[in-house]
Amino acid sequence: MIGAKSRGRIFGACTAAVYGTLIMVGIHDCWPSMSVAVLLLLSSVLCVALYFAGRWIAAKNELNKKLPTSSKELRRRTKEFYDRLNSQGRPPQ
Repeated sequence: MIGAKSRGRIFGACTAAVYGTLIMVGIHDCWPSMSVAVLLLLSSVLCVALYFAGRWIAAKNELNKKLPTSSKELRRRTKEFYDRLNSQGRPPQ
């Protein structure tokens, strides 16, 4: 049986490969004269970048679950958000 961490990595790699391939198909439709070697290089770089981006997002989400935002920090962020809206000329709520 494959462990949970291994399943996540395998799923991430497969997802990155699928999205990378779809993006490369779109690029190939725009520039059909691009050589196959360049397309393969771009595809591999894109797949690796998407894999690491997915891992970073998953780790960030996991940390957000473990370290909840304190009520003081939430009030500060909310006040900062509405102060920024007010400075842009929007009516206060």
